[in-house]
Amino acid sequence: MSELSQLKITHQSGQYEILVGKGLLSEVADHLIAIEVNGPIGIISNNKINNLYGDPLRRSLQSAGYVTRTILIPDGEEYKTLASAEQVISALIAQGMERSGTIITLGGGVTTDLGGFVASVLYRGVGLVHIPTTLLAMVDAAVGGKTGVNHSAGKNLVGSFYQPDLVLMDVEVLSSLDQRDRVSGFAEMLKMGLIRDRDYLDFLITNMDVLLGSKANEKIIQAIVRSCELKAEVVIADEKESDLRRILNFGHTLGHAIETTLGYGKIRHGEAVILGMYGAGWLSNQVGQFSAEEWKKLSELLVHIPIQVAFDELDPIAVEQTTRLDKKVDKTQLNFVLLKSLGEAHMQTGIPKLMIKLAIESITKAWREIG
Repeated sequence: MSELSQLKITHQSGQYEILVGKGLLSEVADHLIAIEVNGPIGIISNNKINNLYGDPLRRSLQSAGYVTRTILIPDGEEYKTLASAEQVISALIAQGMERSGTIITLGGGVTTDLGGFVASVLYRGVGLVHIPTTLLAMVDAAVGGKTGVNHSAGKNLVGSFYQPDLVLMDVEVLSSLDQRDRVSGFAEMLKMGLIRDRDYLDFLITNMDVLLGSKANEKIIQAIVRSCELKAEVVIADEKESDLRRILNFGHTLGHAIETTLGYGKIRHGEAVILGMYGAGWLSNQVGQFSAEEWKKLSELLVHIPIQVAFDELDPIAVEQTTRLDKKVDKTQLNFVLLKSLGEAHMQTGIPKLMIKLAIESITKAWREIG
């Protein structure tokens, strides 16, 4: 079998492994046998990813005697909805999916989130294996047990906590990503360094050009593994997001609001998170403890990450209003993740509406100044 890195994630009801390496797609059946998967397997993917990787996955499974069925969903955040989840559930039931079965998600964040949600509710819970095919899904959606679909009022407002039985990350699939998708994944890794590990942050900054490249090398494996380790530490301590886990939302409060107001498809999730981290960093300096020196370092880093955003369509008032629908609103107060320093985050409530609007304005001003 291929050389791989293994992480063991412990949660309230058990544990699972995250396997990271090269060539894992052709070995999926061996890993499923190892965790005693027996029932029929439903593969949830989209046309593009299925055309690239579906056949080798099915060959591996069928050679070991697994019965498979494949459900294809449209690609795009706008399709991550309750209606899509219901269609997938109906297709799985029609094709003979059983309570003893397992769902494999093969794709990016949309597939991972939606497929995980389906697994959590179908027959009150079936087996779940994630095979993320984007860098973003590897370091975000596939780790931690959050599932969800979007609502017209905001992103991921409907969902559940449901842990997978196994996560397989074959870094060779990353060669098919375009630049914007690699940037999205880098943004989530950068977030983990900013909130949790200054040394990892320095590693990401030093190796940014390599990590944004298309080659499956040891640097990208090292970065993925460390990002997953850091996220696992937080999730293990707070699986249901009652306290510490909320720091994983750094950059996401504004990022999700930007995604919602611009419209899904106009901006990648990671691009929105980069903008959200800029706004949160600005707020950290303006109303928190984040020093001017560290804010300067962070702001200069963020504006030099290549993103493609229609800033002329970014409405500060609309974004601020959308933040009020965020899941992190508690007793009408928005819980905002700010930085104390590079590598350390904390929660702060009671950020005035005016300051949120000014944070959005700081974002548009910064990117207009560079270009």
